[in-house]
Order: sequence, then C-alpha cells, then structure tokens
Amino acid sequence: MSSLGFVVIFLALAAKGGLATILSLTLLRDATEQGAVCLDGSAPGYYYKKGSSEPSKWIIHMEGGGYCANELDCVNRSHTDLGSSKNWRKTSFQEGFLSDNCLVNPHFCGWTKVFIPYCDGAFFAGNVVNPVRVGSDTIYFRGIRILDVVIGALLELGVKSADHVILTGCSAGGHATYLHADHVRNMIPRNVPLHAFADAGFFLDAPNINGQYVQREIIQYIYKMQNVSNGGVNKACLAAMSTDEQWKCLFVPYTYSYINTPIFTYNSPYDTWQLENTLQLNCLPPLCSDAQLKLLKDYGQEFLKAVSPAIQSSTNGVFLDSCLVHCQSLSTITWIEFRVSNQTIGETLYAWITGNTEKYNTKVIDCTFPCNPTCPVL
Repeated sequence: MSSLGFVVIFLALAAKGGLATILSLTLLRDATEQGAVCLDGSAPGYYYKKGSSEPSKWIIHMEGGGYCANELDCVNRSHTDLGSSKNWRKTSFQEGFLSDNCLVNPHFCGWTKVFIPYCDGAFFAGNVVNPVRVGSDTIYFRGIRILDVVIGALLELGVKSADHVILTGCSAGGHATYLHADHVRNMIPRNVPLHAFADAGFFLDAPNINGQYVQREIIQYIYKMQNVSNGGVNKACLAAMSTDEQWKCLFVPYTYSYINTPIFTYNSPYDTWQLENTLQLNCLPPLCSDAQLKLLKDYGQEFLKAVSPAIQSSTNGVFLDSCLVHCQSLSTITWIEFRVSNQTIGETLYAWITGNTEKYNTKVIDCTFPCNPTCPVL
C-alpha cells in the first residue's frame, strides 16, 4: 500500500468513527477472596465491549509488558499499572485486531472484544501461596489465579456458549498465549471452538553478543521465584522434562511442541525487544556497523530455526514479517499496511481460522531483512 493510499484510508477511518475502540473496565473485587490478586494485592479485572454484528464470537487479549526479574523488581512494578489495578482507567482504547472499525479490521470488527490487563509480572503464570515480604513491602505472585478468575467471569458473561473464541496477546501476553492455550482450552466447553494467536511472544533462549544467556538466567529465576510449576505452564511439557530442566517450559521454543490447541505464530525474526534484550545489540539500522548488522541477520536466521516446528506444523499458522518491530496486532498501521506475499496478517489469520485457503496462504514467511517495502523506514 502506498503512503497516499494509507492517508486516504486514515481519513476515511476518521470519518467513520475514528481508529480506536473503547472497552470498559470491570474489576473482579471478589477475586481477592480466591487469592487472585495483582502484585500489590489489588483486584484483577478486564476491559470489555460486546460485539456488534457477531457478539457470540470472542477475542480475548492478554496485555504485554515485560516481566519483573526478581523480588525487588517486582516491588517496584507493584507501584505501577503493571502491578496494581488501583489506578487503572475506566476505559481502554484499542486498535488493530481489537478495532470495531470494519475498514481497519474487516474480518473481526463485529466480534466481542476483551482486554485483560497484566499485573502479575510473570506471564500470568505465578502461583505462590503465601504473600512475599520484601523489606517493608508485601507482594503476591498469583498470575495463573488471575487468569482463572477472569476466564471464569467471561464464561458466565457468554464465553461458555460462544460460537468461537480467539485467545491472544502480544509480547508477554503473546508469551502467555503459548503457555496457557491448553489451560484455557480445558476451561472452555469442548463444543466452543478455540484458536490461539500469539503476537511477538516467541522469545528465544539465545546468547547475547558476548555469548551470555542473560534471558535464560532471568527465566530460570522467575520460574522458581513465582512457583510457576504450580499450574502456570504446560503440563505436558513439565511431564516431559527432568526436574532440573522444567524451567524450559517457561520458554516458548521448548514448550511449543507440547501445545495441542491450534495456535498461530505472528512475529518478526528481527523483533526489536529481542534484539535489545536477548541479543543485547545496542543499535538498530541504519545506525549499525556492518559487524552489528551481521549479528542482527544471524539472529534472524536463528529465530527461523527455532520457529521451524510452527512452520512445519500441519495445523498451525505462521506470519513472519521482516520488519524491525515488536507487537504488531494492536496497531492500525501494522494490521492493515504491513504485507508479506501481498497479504496482511488479518487476511492470513482469518484464512487460517476458517480454513478458507483458496486465496491466502496460512504459512507466510518474509524474505530477509531489509527486503520488505511495506515495513516502516527507520
């Protein structure tokens, strides 16, 4: 799509209700009785908007936002909106996949939308029974309980009789989608179709530019700190691993092959969060040297190797663009403008979910960076 074409669409969107969809907050105050609380002990909740033309079809999106790597980090996080619901706004404005504007989101605009705020710091996976005392602060690691009470509330709101459900999220929320797809599948009646759609959640267990496995060390610590093995990761993965390697089930490349729920991987092999935090490359093109650019491209090749089970799967979908981005599904621009093999992610996802593959391929893999002209110019 040309820049002029996008401007025309942007103006049309503004004329037809704007770009953002407004969802309203429900706090689950009774959840505290079940120990389902944010890091600071406040109640979890969700944002919701009933669909217009297809209200019995649901999109449930889990928010991203990194992680807290140790207890003190979690204390600091507990004083923010990523660790406490005390200052959550009454409404949430969402675009892209959660848009109800049919010019932006033609295949899913009429679906019911849910946005689950992230306030546990560990991919909705922790489950420590007792409160954790850190200096003068008390924090709680209860992510899987939060997910359980929210899904429970949504079941009563209409999910238990839904025509279709898509579980999704980006970044940490995309990571959580891989971790919990089968868990949520087991909570929802079997006659309700469920697909999972993970955006920017396929994080590699890879070394940085100095050969150090920094992210591995962090994930290993989170696994123990938040007692993730108590319901917070894929049970089949845990059963397959020796005790000293069960932490791997908190890493997507290791747990992917144990996921039974149909799942769609949406990622860039050159994901900017991973380039900065996993590879720890201190530049982005065009400000990289030739040597740094080679490291970036090598990381992209390692990503393609790691994601090969998704590419080779006979049932799961894949959309891998070569853009320097992180989290794409909730952006209007990336949702409607970025293309691979002349198809958008929305078109690809819808073809995969419906099985209508006559027009669109459901395994879409881009050429090597920086080949894609639809990617933004940095």
